[in-house]
Amino acid sequence: MDYMASQMDRQIEDSQVAYAAAMEDGRQPAFPVADYDHQTFNPATVDEAKRQLSGMSLRDYFAAKAMQGWTANPLPNDSSIQEVAEWAYRQADAMLAARSA
Repeated sequence: MDYMASQMDRQIEDSQVAYAAAMEDGRQPAFPVADYDHQTFNPATVDEAKRQLSGMSLRDYFAAKAMQGWTANPLPNDSSIQEVAEWAYRQADAMLAARSA
């Protein structure tokens, strides 16, 4: 019995690590941009440079696509726009998790 519990604990831990990695991956830019105009690109810090060059996050992009799908073909229910937005981010999180599966 202890062996089974240990195996289950290990599987849960592995899933949590994979999910955390997927969420970190979701913070990466969906459309990174290079800035070749060095006259206007003058960040004060490395973080500012990343912000200026990053574009939207992959998680935000996936959520926007999920929201677009919902609005094109909404399910007949009384969901508020807030609930639909939360649903879209759950869909985005699932897509990110599937990418690293």
